[in-house]
Amino acid sequence: MFSDGGEMITWRGLGFLGFMIPLSLFGLSSVLFGYQSMPAMRFEMIVAAILVWVLGRRVNRVALEDGGEQPHQEFGFPMQWCALLVLAGFALTF
Repeated sequence: MFSDGGEMITWRGLGFLGFMIPLSLFGLSSVLFGYQSMPAMRFEMIVAAILVWVLGRRVNRVALEDGGEQPHQEFGFPMQWCALLVLAGFALTF
């Protein structure tokens, strides 16, 4: 069905942290403050976006300095771009 594998959820290197960090922080805030606490969820999303951005930039910096491709990717994009998806989710909470 998918001959090139381009339509699947994929990651390379530490790219899986782009969705695991927000997911784990969401779980933690749900346990600590309840799953209906919107202020806690919004704060968690901001913290997750910052963590993903900083971590993604840090782990991909070495490869960029060597002139290579960014090794830590999610869905074919650099890991730090997943922070933009988290911020888009944050905007949808208003």
